Amino acid sequence: MITTLFVLASVTFVAMMSPGPDMMLIIKYSSKKQRWPVVACIAGICCGAMVYIAFSILGIAVIISTSTTLFTLLKFAGSGYLIYIGIKSLLSTGGLQLDSAIQPITNKHITPFRDGLLCNVLNPKVTMFILAVFTKIIEPSTPVEEKVIYGIFMAFEVFIVWNIFVALIRTKLVLGFMQKYQVAIDRLTGIVLIGFGGALALE
Repeated sequence: MITTLFVLASVTFVAMMSPGPDMMLIIKYSSKKQRWPVVACIAGICCGAMVYIAFSILGIAVIISTSTTLFTLLKFAGSGYLIYIGIKSLLSTGGLQLDSAIQPITNKHITPFRDGLLCNVLNPKVTMFILAVFTKIIEPSTPVEEKVIYGIFMAFEVFIVWNIFVALIRTKLVLGFMQKYQVAIDRLTGIVLIGFGGALALE
């Protein structure tokens, strides 16, 4: 089990550090004045991963990956959402600025979590990656209880690694630069997300 956890941690880390929609969203929300938007985004990413971890354990992910219709629908839904949040970033005027520590929950508070969640749930590459983990790295004959442990470990690693990544880019110097050029960063991440969405649709 220890060996499997080590391999799982290594593969997950490499996958996370490969530039993709998750990284672009985290950079986008890291540029905000307060930290909570990016933490909410990371929580959404983890929940999205947990959806497919649960699907893999239950065998639902296999049905999705082998059904041309379901996989195509998922692909175009994911592509459309990436393009949608990319356009929103292009139209951004500088992001959310909150003056007080306590604010009523609004759609703006939910948006970072929703973006992280749907960016993963609607991404067929996440489906295929997690399915590969639960068929190649984790033996299909592995007891369900052990698979659940591996799944929780993966989600925990995603949460911790992304928070460390955020801590590194939210240093005083980098954060000051990001806030100064926040609109430009939103525009750049918007273009990249639209590019990811277009590439996903064409695959």
